[in-house]
Amino acid sequence: MRTPAGGGWLLQPRGRSSKLTQRTINNIRFTLLCAFVTFLVLRGTVGVNRRLVYIAGSDRAPPGAKAAEDIERIFRDIRADSDPDPEPNDDGNTSPSTPATRYYDHGSAWSTANYSLGPRVTRWNARRRRWLHLNPGFPSRDARGNPRVLLVTASPPGPCDDPAGDHFLLRATKNKIDYCRLHGIELAHITARLDGQLTGGWAKLPLLRRLMLAHPEVEWLWWVDGDALVTDMGFELPLARYEGAHLVVHGNSYLLFQLRSWVAVSTGSFLIRNCQWSLELLDAWAVMGPRGRARNDAGKLLTATLHRRPAFEADDQSALIHLLITEKERWMEKVYLENEYYLHGHWSGLVDRYEQAMEKHHPGYGDDRWPFVTHFVGCKPCGVGGVGRSVRSGGNSSDEYPLDRCVRGMERAFNFADNQVLRLYGFRHESLASAEVRRVTNRSANPLEAKEEAISFLKKPKDPDVKSHDVRRNRKRKGKGDSVLERILKRLGWTPEF
Repeated sequence: MRTPAGGGWLLQPRGRSSKLTQRTINNIRFTLLCAFVTFLVLRGTVGVNRRLVYIAGSDRAPPGAKAAEDIERIFRDIRADSDPDPEPNDDGNTSPSTPATRYYDHGSAWSTANYSLGPRVTRWNARRRRWLHLNPGFPSRDARGNPRVLLVTASPPGPCDDPAGDHFLLRATKNKIDYCRLHGIELAHITARLDGQLTGGWAKLPLLRRLMLAHPEVEWLWWVDGDALVTDMGFELPLARYEGAHLVVHGNSYLLFQLRSWVAVSTGSFLIRNCQWSLELLDAWAVMGPRGRARNDAGKLLTATLHRRPAFEADDQSALIHLLITEKERWMEKVYLENEYYLHGHWSGLVDRYEQAMEKHHPGYGDDRWPFVTHFVGCKPCGVGGVGRSVRSGGNSSDEYPLDRCVRGMERAFNFADNQVLRLYGFRHESLASAEVRRVTNRSANPLEAKEEAISFLKKPKDPDVKSHDVRRNRKRKGKGDSVLERILKRLGWTPEF
């Protein structure tokens, strides 16, 4: 064994130990520098961009953050430029303000998706098909072979502020029952509030989702607001036209994508298919709906970016328009913008034209000649807190109408629609302004013939055939045994003796 005296200790050189220590210190410094740079990058990209849309119009911007101040400045410019009318461009067309245009062109969507209608449902199309196969007693088509439709509407869980509001909602429900009975459509009238966060017009979203999952036999769900009336009892929904569509709304593509108007589409009456796509749409649609700060901040964003939208909290109609614009590639392929008939008609321009319709036209058209749906937007028949009120009236006093005008219009619209039903029994209202009825025909002698006559009145008359200019189509059909010689002799006046 070696001893220190004998020179047995093996000592490390001093220079080699210093190098190891210096290398360790350098590694620690490099690690700390990387951590600091990573922190700055995450703070700049996640901490600010994650709240880019959410803090729009909010006073709670992170203090001292230059990026947040720039965001606030941009949105102040958007609000300032969104009030005046759009300026015409070189082509003579109008376009919305430039900041809002840039906002949508960059695809900025509402990013605070911290709310869900419920547990995520996957593979709903396949699961629904299997359920229908195992339950043949619940077919997805009605007795006439048409896709099964469920009309969905709602009214407040409690009484209205005014008994007259309850009376109107009762008559509106009776109106929908009449239409469903005549056309073999099922009706779901809900008074319960299924989600405490989604109130007002937003309450339809959780309701539609629940009904989709509870009724897989239903192919289409037709939402109709409680303050809307079906005023063409003979018109049938052209479901064959919507073969490749999953959402049918009354709207205009120019107002939606060029002008970006907040009334480009209407959610007072629309059709939605029972499928996986629709469940995902409802989830994406509902993120602006929770009441409180989320809905208020979303309302500021919608007012800043949608043309001529008043300043109030987010509503379901504006939220759908915002969604279709910002995520056009994802949704619009399955959206049908209907404008050939009144899937939704604003009452103010329709109720004074009913006499003209009765004089000149016929039920079954659903368009200007005989409007299909008359929606009393802005009338609030059940008071300020009613679920059956207009979806566009939440907090927007400029969209309200005088009470007497609303009551008069509702009476006329209901009696106009009710006359078409009473005709089956031989009665009609004395006038569109009166609830009193009078007998118009005696149907006791030939009741079945009278019924056929009344039903034929509700059907849309066939349009006359347009005469073609093609000579080959207008040419008379030749006789079966006529030869060329016989036709020439007939033109000369010769007739055979037999």
